Amino acid sequence: MKNNFKAAAMLLAFVTLFFLPVDAATRLTILHTNDTHSRMLPFDSKQHGPDCGGIVRRSGLIEHIRSQEGEILLLDAGDILQGTPFYSTFKGEACYRTAKACGYDATTLGNHELDNDLGNLQARLAETGMRLLCCNVFFAGTRRPVFAPYHVFVRNGLKIGVIGSIGNEAWEDIDRKIRAPMALQDQTEAVRITARRIRPYVDLVILLSHAGIEFDEQIAAAVAEIDLLIGGHTHVELNQPKLVANKAEAGTCNNGLNGTLVAQAGEWGHFVGRIDLLIEDDRRIASWSGSLIKVSPQFEHLAPAGLVKMVSDYDQTLQKIMNEVLGQAPADLNFPKDERKKALLPMGSFIAAGMRDAAGSDICIVNSGAIRTDLKAGELTRGEIYEAVPYDNTVVTFTMSGAAVQKMLDFVAANFGDPDGYQFAGVTGVLDRKNGRAENIMIGGEPLSPARTYRVSTSSFMANGNIAGDKLFADPQKIEDSGVFMRDAVEGLLKKLGTLPDYREQPFKLQG
Repeated sequence: MKNNFKAAAMLLAFVTLFFLPVDAATRLTILHTNDTHSRMLPFDSKQHGPDCGGIVRRSGLIEHIRSQEGEILLLDAGDILQGTPFYSTFKGEACYRTAKACGYDATTLGNHELDNDLGNLQARLAETGMRLLCCNVFFAGTRRPVFAPYHVFVRNGLKIGVIGSIGNEAWEDIDRKIRAPMALQDQTEAVRITARRIRPYVDLVILLSHAGIEFDEQIAAAVAEIDLLIGGHTHVELNQPKLVANKAEAGTCNNGLNGTLVAQAGEWGHFVGRIDLLIEDDRRIASWSGSLIKVSPQFEHLAPAGLVKMVSDYDQTLQKIMNEVLGQAPADLNFPKDERKKALLPMGSFIAAGMRDAAGSDICIVNSGAIRTDLKAGELTRGEIYEAVPYDNTVVTFTMSGAAVQKMLDFVAANFGDPDGYQFAGVTGVLDRKNGRAENIMIGGEPLSPARTYRVSTSSFMANGNIAGDKLFADPQKIEDSGVFMRDAVEGLLKKLGTLPDYREQPFKLQG
C-alpha cells in the first residue's frame, strides 16, 4: 500500500511538471535615484512642498519594497556628492556611507563626484565600499580604466550586466586641472563596445548614464544592446520610463521591446524610481511598468536602526559647526535660477565682495555657477554660507594690465550668459552686449587706465581655464593662489561687517 502511494505521488509530480502550464517569466524590481546631491536630511521644496526627502525615509521606502519583492537591484546615476554641508564637511564619506547602508548596489561617475579631485573620490570609495562604475574614463595616455566599467549582478536567477558612464558634456563641467590625469572616451562609443562585449553572457543590460536626458535618448537609440538606461545630470522627473526605439543601424538585441527604456528620477531624493520587468527565459521582456514614488514621512519608521543612528551622528557633529550665526542681511540676497546666466544679482555681488576682500584685490569676477542658492534677510549662519558656496574652490588673483582688464570685460560683454553669467565686485560701468564692449569702467572710483596694473580675483575653477577663464585671463603678469576657499572668504567678510550692506544696486548696467 505504501509503495502504491509513493508511485502515485511520483506520477502526480511528473504530470504537474510536464503537462500543467508553467510561467517561465522572472520578475525583477529595479529601484533608482540620481542627483541626490548630499540631501541627507528632509528639506522644503518649492516644487513639491515642505518636509521632502531625506535618506532615512528613502531607506525606509526601499526596505518596504524589499520586504514585498524580495531581491531587488538598487542603482544610482551619479552626483550623490556635493550640495550641502554634509559634503563640504565630510568630503563624501557621509554621503557614501549612508548610501551603502541603504543597500545601493552601484552608482556611476557624476561630474560632482570629482569636486575634490580623484584622490579624494578613490579614498571615499575605498573606505565606504561603495561600488562606482564607469566605462569611458581612462588614465591619461593609457587604456587602463580608472573605475570598473561594469559589474554583473544576479537577482532572482537573472544575470544583469550594469555599465556605468559619464556624458561628454558632463565631463566638461569638471575642473580641467582635476581632469588632467584622466582621459574621456566618447560615451556612446565606449558604451557600445562594453555592452556588446557583455551582452552574450547576461540576461539584461542596464546603463547608468550621467549625461542628461537628451543624450540618454540618443544613446538609447544608438545602442540596441541596452535594455534599460537610468540617467541623471539634468534632474528630469520622468514619471514613467520612456521607450526609445532603436535605430536600424543600432544593432540587434531582440529584447521584445524593439527599443531601450530610459528613466530618470528628478533630483535631491524627492523620489525613488521603480521599474518592474517580467523577463522570459529567452531574455525577452514580456512586460514592464515604472513610476516615481515620493519619499515621504510615512516610510521613516521602516529605516534600519543603524542607518538612523549614522545619520543622527553626522548631523549632530555638523550642527555644532553650522548653527553659528555669523552676521545678518538687511534684505534678501536674491539669486533666482532663471536669471543667473542673464543678470547681475545681489547674491553674486556679495560673494564677489567677499572674495575681493580676502584677496585684497581691486576687482573680482566669478561665474554664476559657482553660487548655488540665495540668502534671505535676517541672521545668517555658517551652514547657509556653506550651502550657497559649497565648492572647495580657492580665491586666485591675477595681476593684469589695464588693457588686459578692458579686453576681459569686453569679452564678458560679448559673451554674457554663454557659457555662464558673471558676478562682480570693485568695478562699475556698462556692458554693451550688442556691440561687445565694456564702457565707462570705474575701478576704485577712478576710470580704468590701460597703463596701470590691477589685481583681479576669481575662483580657482575659472583660473584653471574653465567657463572661458582661459580667455578672460589670457595674458596675466602674475598669478597668486591664496589657498582660501571661496566660502571662507565670504564668511570672513560677513563676520567682519556684522551687518551686510544693500547689494541690490548692481555694479554694471547690462545693455543690448
